[in-house]
Amino acid sequence: MVILVATFVRLGLAALLDPGLDEVYAMAVAKRWQLSWFDHPPMAFWWVKATREIAKPLFGDDVPVLVLRLPFVFAFTITSVVVSDLTCRRWGPRAGLWTVLALSLAPFFMVSAGSWLVPDGPLVMFLSLTAWLLDRILFSKLTPASEGRLWLAAGLTLGLAGLSKYHAVLFAVGAAVFILATHHRRRLMTPAPWLAVAITGLVVSPVFVWNLQHDWVGFLFQSSRGVGSGGPDWSGLARSALGQMAYLGPWTLVAALAATISMYRSKGSRAGPAAFLAALGLPSIFVFTAMPLWGGDALPHWQMPGWLFSLPILGHAIASLAARRHQSYRLARGIAAIAAAILGIAIMIVTVMRYTPPSSAFIARLGLDPFLEESFTWRGLADNLAQRGLLAPVTTPQDRPLVVAFSWVEASRLAEALGSRATVLVFGDDPRGFAFLADSAAWIGRDVLLIGRPGSFARGLKSARPHFTRIDRQAPVAVEIGNEILFEAEVAIGRNLVSPYPLPYPQP
Repeated sequence: MVILVATFVRLGLAALLDPGLDEVYAMAVAKRWQLSWFDHPPMAFWWVKATREIAKPLFGDDVPVLVLRLPFVFAFTITSVVVSDLTCRRWGPRAGLWTVLALSLAPFFMVSAGSWLVPDGPLVMFLSLTAWLLDRILFSKLTPASEGRLWLAAGLTLGLAGLSKYHAVLFAVGAAVFILATHHRRRLMTPAPWLAVAITGLVVSPVFVWNLQHDWVGFLFQSSRGVGSGGPDWSGLARSALGQMAYLGPWTLVAALAATISMYRSKGSRAGPAAFLAALGLPSIFVFTAMPLWGGDALPHWQMPGWLFSLPILGHAIASLAARRHQSYRLARGIAAIAAAILGIAIMIVTVMRYTPPSSAFIARLGLDPFLEESFTWRGLADNLAQRGLLAPVTTPQDRPLVVAFSWVEASRLAEALGSRATVLVFGDDPRGFAFLADSAAWIGRDVLLIGRPGSFARGLKSARPHFTRIDRQAPVAVEIGNEILFEAEVAIGRNLVSPYPLPYPQP
């Protein structure tokens, strides 16, 4: 029942909420089939592209975001079922219920991994399936033939997780360390685990092929984010910790951490199912939380796949309290009710902002402009451009005008707003996946529309000016939020593109 209700809630959110920045980026760069992408392995982008192709006969080129979100919503339903079943198998239905409650009340899992067009949804589904399979292999009595088949299936699901996000590497490290450090290492004496490794490598090979073709640019980009360029960043460490609390829920994070520590302190449990789950999750939590200590980036959602595997441990701990009629069980029930209320209030606030947004003066007074400009759809832009004669109707894909932004953030929102009416590229030093969508050389000799937010637009024009005969500034175009003007986009026309903009990444 909890899983069913949570699925309907996520469907409602998928219908109500504007696509987030990472979502519109995925929608923009998943315009053609690729073996992999600049920022991430291909799975989430493949899902977006495949859903768009399947839905195109019904909706045309501009498929609604709700339709694109459906595979991600139902993927997380599968994740919930798998995690619940794993927990029930080891510790009973009450533990499974509390695990699903904790999972469904965590903002990150309910909203982002649970419905958005981001790699985390496919990742947690395939990781949970891999954990379910490995749990059966390690802790159930099986025939050799059945165990061998499960190993091969685990190799497949781990490979699919690797096609979703690079986090799968840390999951694999945790699983390998647990197996090697316990009596379960005897299972490695058979061919099946090594065949599973080979299957995993074969499944993730498209990522390596694409990176090989592009001088390993994807691997270099992601690895550079964790290298750091100085000493410890204590403020970054604090933001990482607080962000994890916000994404998981402070009560859930503290309780899951306490349950995991208690499990490790218990005698005889360090080679059991709880220790196995902890081993799967702790590498992601430790590595990404510690990155600010050497000056690296630390976005709080990076640790969330690790916390996923602490939730069955938490569910087991709460079920044990309930069996002993411990007073802490009543506290857990109260916290769950409070968490549900807070999540509901947050959803209501976001929905109200979407349909009855605050005034422009209120937005400016609170300094919300940058956040809202990146978080909400740029409504009115396409129609206002068309009314000014700056965006002509398109009859064939070859007729699409080129629209240029000066950052991948603005390009993502432009691509969402303009849809199939234009091709959007980035002229700048951080184009990310837009660098591999199209070659600006195809527009040599044609005029190009340049659009951006105030502030950085003049700097972008300066870098783009040598590639045009001249650049003509136009009057700003309003971007709306409700009946208010969110901001006025700067617009210019680059006359006669004379040379393609040099991209910072290698091309195949």
